[in-house]
Amino acid sequence: MNSEILNIEKKIEGVIVRWNMLPPGCTVVVGLSGGADSLTLAHFILKYVETRDIHLTAAHINHGLRGKEADGDEAFVSRWCVENRVELKILHADVRALAKEKGEGVEECGRNVRYDFFRSLSGTNGKIATAHTLSDSTETVLMNLAKGAGMRGLRGIPPVRENIVRPLIGITRAEVEAYCAHYGLHYVTDSTNLEEEYERNKIRLGVVPVLREINPAFESAVFAMTGRLSEDDAYLTSLAREQLAGAVCPGGYSLDRLRKMPGPVLARAIAAGVENVRRVRLESRHIEAVSKMVRAGAGSVTVAGGIQCTAQGNTLSIAVAQRPAFEQWNVPFCAPSTVLPDGRTLMIVKLTGKELEKCRKFNKLLFNNLINYDTISSITSVRNRRSGDTFRPAGRGVTKSLKKLFNETGLAPSLRGNTAMLESGGEIIWIEGFGVSQGACVTKDTQNIAEIIIKEFET
Repeated sequence: MNSEILNIEKKIEGVIVRWNMLPPGCTVVVGLSGGADSLTLAHFILKYVETRDIHLTAAHINHGLRGKEADGDEAFVSRWCVENRVELKILHADVRALAKEKGEGVEECGRNVRYDFFRSLSGTNGKIATAHTLSDSTETVLMNLAKGAGMRGLRGIPPVRENIVRPLIGITRAEVEAYCAHYGLHYVTDSTNLEEEYERNKIRLGVVPVLREINPAFESAVFAMTGRLSEDDAYLTSLAREQLAGAVCPGGYSLDRLRKMPGPVLARAIAAGVENVRRVRLESRHIEAVSKMVRAGAGSVTVAGGIQCTAQGNTLSIAVAQRPAFEQWNVPFCAPSTVLPDGRTLMIVKLTGKELEKCRKFNKLLFNNLINYDTISSITSVRNRRSGDTFRPAGRGVTKSLKKLFNETGLAPSLRGNTAMLESGGEIIWIEGFGVSQGACVTKDTQNIAEIIIKEFET
């Protein structure tokens, strides 16, 4: 074995040992797409478990998005697992239909489907191994940097998150390809990986090569940086939890104690306090809003997950917001994202030329959450229903009252009050779960198309 491959294998094993990713006797589910990264992971773990009491299962998901290409990937993975005597579990999912049903973006829905499947196979004590590499983490850092992220966003992809482990997080994509070449591992390539219209691919193909010219070891430098930031963040989070525990008082937390905390500690204390109520991922604007309220000593802020943070007297209370069965709400529409009262986020994502071409190719123009982008500028607000509301669904040729529409579809009364709608010029042009109106729908002549996504708060 040449020294380069030996060094690569030492890096992978070093990461596994450092974070105790695969303890003896565990069950590990490896996400196997058939690409170079996942095949390297499966091949290495297959060798790694030979001398350890570890049960290996490969998991493959056919998302139903890439037609024959995806079917070919599935066939490839099946052959590899048979040849190498690896147990394989396959899931077929119509992710586009599921995304439509749940009101999620296709990418978000696909990720949720993958991890739900992995968890169903790993059980409560098993491990899920994914093939994220140092290159993936570097790209994530640069994407977050471009968006103004703080320390948490600049930590990149964590080596371990709960029972999810990433043994390849210390090696680059180039090292993965070298590993495959050495062992003669053939792999499949997702055609979308080379399309420059995707955000991550722009960084991969255009930004990283320039930074690598400045520092050939750029990705390794990022790995060292993310490690230091992770340690710093862990220390500050531990300190924040300790001080938050000391601030506990009847009904919540002492504002006097909270105000004495330095900004970085207070921010993490707020996040920890919210997490004690419900596990959600707060955005920076949520934390900043609550921090300002704490400093001011009065006010109320609703953050992700429908959590209400209220400063009153000398107490910060954090609890799930209690809402009446039906309460009217209306928030100004703000592109590309608008935060709803329950903590969800409504996003408008304009489709790229490639994505538009795929929509036409697969005849998905009437997909529930596609809208004529040229109508976006006229949207004034996102709101819930009002008495007397009517809606003209695309392609139906009729105008119906919302009450009749909800009754016909069997939408539970408890869900009607929180169903989001886009209003333009006093007219409803889109309803969550029902789609766009005739006036805002996409036709074969529409050139500018956007997807409406409602991102659920994380629990």
